[in-house]
Amino acid sequence: MTYARARLLLGMFGVGLIVVLSAFLLLARYPLEILPDSESWSSDDLTALALVFGCLAAVLFPLDLLGGYLLPNRWRPNTISLKMFAAGWLRGVLVQGTLFVAASLLILLMGRWLGTTGAVVAIAGFAILLVGVQLPIAKFVGALRNRAADDGDIDAKLERAQSIVSTWGWKPRPITALQHRDTGFTGGIVGLPGMETVVLPAETIRKLSPDQLAIVIARRLEAIQSGSRTRGLLLALVWVVVGFALSTLLPAAGVTSVAGLTMTCLGFTLWTFFGLLTLPTLSRQASYAIDGKVLQSGASPEVLQQTVKAFDVLQDDEPRRSALIETIFHPVPSVHNRRSPTPGGAPIAWHAARITLFVSWACMGMLVRAVHCNVGRPELWVMLPTD
Repeated sequence: MTYARARLLLGMFGVGLIVVLSAFLLLARYPLEILPDSESWSSDDLTALALVFGCLAAVLFPLDLLGGYLLPNRWRPNTISLKMFAAGWLRGVLVQGTLFVAASLLILLMGRWLGTTGAVVAIAGFAILLVGVQLPIAKFVGALRNRAADDGDIDAKLERAQSIVSTWGWKPRPITALQHRDTGFTGGIVGLPGMETVVLPAETIRKLSPDQLAIVIARRLEAIQSGSRTRGLLLALVWVVVGFALSTLLPAAGVTSVAGLTMTCLGFTLWTFFGLLTLPTLSRQASYAIDGKVLQSGASPEVLQQTVKAFDVLQDDEPRRSALIETIFHPVPSVHNRRSPTPGGAPIAWHAARITLFVSWACMGMLVRAVHCNVGRPELWVMLPTD
């Protein structure tokens, strides 16, 4: 048993638990018996929505405790104290709960005014807003903060790395380095298309050489300039909006009462689960294509492999995994499978699988923090690990 395998089993159990509970509650129509079914506004709506999220948080808490405190300290002693875990977990849950309840109220508002069409428009708008403010949400949920302005080591490495990247032909983009506690924090790309910012983990920058850091930056710039990040984002938006719209067609589901909306969300959970099984393949394809493009532009294959390995060690340290496990559970290819990237091929939809989880905050996605990579880790709830 390794840390990576323990996390995978925990994620499988957590996702399976939520899916089975959702299917049971959906078939039993239990929300219709205990939640308000009125289509008129009352204080009971807010109370019931808070209760629904509270139940979700209670179900996930034992998994969060395992994933955020017990397992990390079992394999990486003194990683986090119980007090730090509890404070971070409570902060993250309160922020997420506030956003979930706000999204629910917005859906009810538009649903009662314009029906399902209005609710779907509300979800699309809220999802786009979430993407636009992903960085401040990530900071708030995970207690992330900007790195010190006078950090000479990071400044020197960034300057050198950006110089290397420019010789490879990529246009510069805004870069933000964030201080973090969780070594699995990878940063990513935030912002709406045309306004992207590359986010880098400050602690990881200190561990990488300028050449390795250049590869990290170049890969993310390629994801932006090739349109792969935009396509991944659009796929995530479409997946969430279409899935929610289809879920409203289930028996007793709806968007005009708390009970009906809960039934819709239970159905959407099953749709999200289907996405967890299918979208990782597109994410891995984009990773391979971007690797090839970076090599084609002049990066060293040896440095690329060193960089990939360094990121893997800081996360779950699983350089090899079976083909079946990777196909189903891992949108980021293993170190072993990225040994010999082949130049050529278009990166279809970068990071599509995991950006879908964040976007599904717009309609109370119940699986958004139950997957193996971020269960119990608030710093990774908004910006899920990427390549």
